Formats: sequence, structure tokens, C-alpha cells
Amino acid sequence: MYKPVDAQLQARAMRTGTAAWILQRLSGVFLTIYLISHLIVIGTSVRGEGSFDDLLSNFEKTPFLVLDAGLLGIVAFHAVNGLRLILFDFGIGLRHQKVLFWTAFIVAVGMFVGSLIAVRSLL
Repeated sequence: MYKPVDAQLQARAMRTGTAAWILQRLSGVFLTIYLISHLIVIGTSVRGEGSFDDLLSNFEKTPFLVLDAGLLGIVAFHAVNGLRLILFDFGIGLRHQKVLFWTAFIVAVGMFVGSLIAVRSLL
């Protein structure tokens, strides 16, 4: 039976391991971009207290608070999925890959929802 080269990346043919691999890489790229932008924002403190306070006042608006909640979910997923991968390197849990992936995913979603609830009190 013929399978196209990109068959692994098609949504209906994607297995849990492939999805976990892609999500781990995407979350790593997002965290790297966030870290760079965070360093740039912190770097504005060199210009003086007034300009830094003006910039931080922009981050108290609703879209940025929701992005902060999303950041917590991404960090939680990346960390728990990374621990899952470390366990696999030691040969632990190899038979339970799907359960461990979905556990990592549910923890991340729970952290995101919990942080959204906490952020709602700031609005």
C-alpha cells in the first residue's frame, strides 16, 4: 500500500508520539521567543523608570493577561512532557506513552484554566 511521504504529519494519520514531538518543539520555540521578548522588555529599564513603567502599564491590559495565562499552560506542558521524555530515556513508562502524554496535556490545560480564573480577578 502506498503512503505519501507526509503521511505522518496528516492529522488523521498522526499518532500520539508524533503529536507529542511536534507540540514539544512548538512549545520550545514559543518559550524561546518569549524569553527573547522578555529580555527586550527588561532592557527598557535602562532608559529610566518612567519609560519602563509606561511599558509595563500596557501589559496590564486584558490581552496580555490572557497571554500570561497561556504562557503558564505552555510552560506546564513543556515541563511535564519533558519529564515524560526523561522517564522514557531511562526506560520507565514506555508502555504507557499515550496515558502519560494525555496526563501532561490535561495538566497543562488545567494550569491554563486555573490561571485564567486567577487572571479574571485582575480584570
